[in-house]
Amino acid sequence: MGILKANFNGTPTVGLYGYATDSFLLLGEHLQEKVLKEVTEVLGNVPVHTFRVAGTGMPGIFLAGNSTTILVPSIAFDYELEQLTKLGINHTVFKTRHTCLGNTIVCNDHGAVISTDFDETERKQIEKVLGVPAVRMDIAKLNTPGALIVLNGERGIIHRDATTEEVAEVERILKVKLEPATINLGTPYLRAGIINNSHGFVIGDQSGGPEIVHIDAALGYLEDE
Repeated sequence: MGILKANFNGTPTVGLYGYATDSFLLLGEHLQEKVLKEVTEVLGNVPVHTFRVAGTGMPGIFLAGNSTTILVPSIAFDYELEQLTKLGINHTVFKTRHTCLGNTIVCNDHGAVISTDFDETERKQIEKVLGVPAVRMDIAKLNTPGALIVLNGERGIIHRDATTEEVAEVERILKVKLEPATINLGTPYLRAGIINNSHGFVIGDQSGGPEIVHIDAALGYLEDE
């Protein structure tokens, strides 16, 4: 397991620029060779692919998925979809006006928590494509659950102001154990500050020592050492 404190071209919101699994990393930033090497080592040396969505270098904002498929917003360009196909990455184009799927959906192989902005038809589509139950809900009075939760297997972290009831409901849907957390010295928008898979995580370099230690333990990495 590895941990890397980093910024991407001066910003600690590293999570906006990457989408990681145990099989690959889609990275929108053109990083210095040294930083890129460190990132890939921390994430288990998975294959790294430079990738853009709708011409932007922020796949972390636009992509969401589980082991079944990655949801890609319909604003993605044809050449971007062709790149995913060439890479052998299973993906499904999801037509919605709520295109920041990384912010509006958090999911795994057990369930999905999705924004209340999605209507019932969209909820059913998400269920069908991902193959898991999908539940619309706000967290901490915010309608962006994907931005507020980070998962690692059966563990996860959630916005610090999520209510006890909200935490219990998300735990039930996703079958995970959650802990409240912050990132980058108090920011509750967790997804923006971290890229992770089962091997380790890259975290924004403004994050304090206690935040990193807490996230390390809450996501279960310490147990794997």
